[in-house]
Amino acid sequence: MKDRKASVDSLLRHGTFLTMDEERRIFVDGSIAIDDGKIEAIGTDREIEAEFSSLNVRDLNGAVVHPGLVDAHVHTGMDLIRGLVPESSANWTNVETPFLRSRTSEDDYLSTLICCMEMVSNGSTIYSDTGSSYDLDATARATELVGLRGMPGEFVADQSGEIEGWLAPLDECLETLKIQSGKYPFHGGGKVRCAISLGGMETASDQLLIESKLLADQLGLPMIMHQSWDEEEVAKTLTEHGKRPIEHLDDLGILGPNLTLVHMIHLDESEVNLIVETKTNIVHCPSASIRRAKGAFRVGRIVEMLELGIPVSLGSDGHSGKHDIPRQMYLAATVHRETRGRLPTVTAQTAFEMATINGAKALAMDNEIGSLVSGKSADLVIHSLDRIESRPRFKNPVVNMVYHSLSSTVQSVMVQGKFIFDHGKFTCFDELEVFQQLDIRSRAIEESCGVQSSDSWPLVE
Repeated sequence: MKDRKASVDSLLRHGTFLTMDEERRIFVDGSIAIDDGKIEAIGTDREIEAEFSSLNVRDLNGAVVHPGLVDAHVHTGMDLIRGLVPESSANWTNVETPFLRSRTSEDDYLSTLICCMEMVSNGSTIYSDTGSSYDLDATARATELVGLRGMPGEFVADQSGEIEGWLAPLDECLETLKIQSGKYPFHGGGKVRCAISLGGMETASDQLLIESKLLADQLGLPMIMHQSWDEEEVAKTLTEHGKRPIEHLDDLGILGPNLTLVHMIHLDESEVNLIVETKTNIVHCPSASIRRAKGAFRVGRIVEMLELGIPVSLGSDGHSGKHDIPRQMYLAATVHRETRGRLPTVTAQTAFEMATINGAKALAMDNEIGSLVSGKSADLVIHSLDRIESRPRFKNPVVNMVYHSLSSTVQSVMVQGKFIFDHGKFTCFDELEVFQQLDIRSRAIEESCGVQSSDSWPLVE
């Protein structure tokens, strides 16, 4: 008597699966079995069909499927002013500061909502926010409504800060981090979790850095912070400590595999070597650097770090541009070639690693997400075949996807085995209602920020 097939919650059949497993296998005619929110098995369609059955079967007809993308650095609380920042502003504070001083919990909710919607519609299934929440509960509520995973955080600073009210004593900052990690536990079944997030060396004393790292080690959490964003930051560290920033962090015992440093533009060779030796994670934010002319492509060492095996991931940052990891992949795979004058620098395959498994490592979640393998969470993206960008169809679609499609072809997004975005629509709420709320709030924000149109074309109302 033939053995009965194992029953699972759902089967996705006849897809082209980019697994991002250790061998980087691509199943040209593949299928995936999903049960209780996790991947039960993945393989050729023949293998999966012989072993599993389900009442919920979707024929993908060859559509490309890959792990959910990781936006390893974003500021969810800033999106209500995207498109409002003047082109000529050097530090953007003439818009950011009034907004941050006057924002409400509802602003935080709306800002996070549209940020998460944009991320999901472009294929991201998780984000890390290195401190932009005004009301963490509001941020969590919006994240949970959209259905993706989130690692939000509040700003903590004990030595300087651009916004009044950010500064707090060391003990208060540490207590805030402890409350966040306890309220939204990193380990557990929830989608909202908190890392140990700091602004960076400019806003954190040496003692706060040390104590935060100890807390991260104690709780088994990643520590994530901005670093080496601009030349002024480096110059300040040299003046105060007589060493470059990464050298100083090494002296403090901060570097290591559970630390993720965002931006990391202005480095020298000795600092790159320290990153390699300590296996510290790096987040590259191409759009942010380009929009702000910070130098990631002009003077940065992202290419060298990748060549040395450092797990560099990708982030869309704040309101510098779209929350679109496919765009960051494209920029990473192209602009470095232009500035270096050689082919290749960052390949399409490397860019895909940056957006998936490397991003999972940056958030200390590579045992749970980042690749399509048995036992990991069923977080995945399905691409539409009904777009011209999906054609022509090749057995290995990676190059075509990075350079020609990706965000424009995202059809469906699954998190923990459930579709949160399906056939171009969000499954848990009415996006038109969100648009109506935004229309009302955006005009009030524009007026309260007092934006001048001196660098704009004349407005006639």
